[in-house]
Amino acid sequence: MAKVLLVDRLYGSPQWDLGSGWLGAEHEMVRPPDYELGTILSLLPDVEGILTVFREVGPEMMDAAPGLKVVAKPGIGYDNIDAAAATARGIMVCNVTGVRGRAVAEHAFFMMLYLARNAWMLDDPAWEHTDAVQLGGKTIGIVGLGDIGRHTALIADGFGMKVLAHTRTPDPSRLPDVDVEFLSFDALLPRSNFLVLCMPLLPETQGILNAAALKRMKKDAMLVNVARGPVAVTEDILQALQQGEIAAAALDVTDPEPLPDDHPLRKMNNVLITPHHASRTPETQVAAIERTRENVSRALAGERPINIVNPEVLER
Repeated sequence: MAKVLLVDRLYGSPQWDLGSGWLGAEHEMVRPPDYELGTILSLLPDVEGILTVFREVGPEMMDAAPGLKVVAKPGIGYDNIDAAAATARGIMVCNVTGVRGRAVAEHAFFMMLYLARNAWMLDDPAWEHTDAVQLGGKTIGIVGLGDIGRHTALIADGFGMKVLAHTRTPDPSRLPDVDVEFLSFDALLPRSNFLVLCMPLLPETQGILNAAALKRMKKDAMLVNVARGPVAVTEDILQALQQGEIAAAALDVTDPEPLPDDHPLRKMNNVLITPHHASRTPETQVAAIERTRENVSRALAGERPINIVNPEVLER
């Protein structure tokens, strides 16, 4: 019987409750009495699997579990897991792809419509006389064309928007029914009425949307970040909004996360901040938890998981 440790306190909430029999009778789910690091480390010596959501899992945890086979999470981004450290130790890292993309893309459009229709003016009589922005005919710049970006492009095409994309692997066959123009990041910025960030957080994407990039955008452009907070420089976004370099911003992710309650961005009417929940719908939660269960079960059985971000460990 393999032990799997839940290291994130979110697994104590109803929407993340896996149940004692989640992995079947052949495995034991271990819930710590608290989530202090010392407690977690004391439970790791005989653990073969770790489940996290947002909590960081790095070398210290991995080294405390000499029999560790897999670290998994029910999300797409895995920047809170040190994949390089896991690979060096022969540990599989699993996420879930192809499960949450549509939900995140729908949330991106909710945010875009909120900004475009001046929804923050709901209780202001001036709303009646303030022009809104129509999405149809506008240009959307999508940074990252994975599952989220692909769904964003499909929805944008349905709105009648011109679709621009910047991605590491420009491949028109990923969207055969959408006319996508692939551009460099710098070339995409000045042409986009809406800029949607949905790329993974990597060394090359951290801080990519900085002061210099924001200055290249249209003054009436609207920013949406459903990627990770650190891909954009928070204080540069604030300055760009204060100086009128962009028109509005919608952030499902921030850096730091959450933003302090007194941060100036929270006080700006043309900024919408949501609590990193773009992917959380009943449908995606069920699908993501089931995919995670399948990934962990396969990994513990010595089989290839459905989603593995470091497949090179299987070649050892």
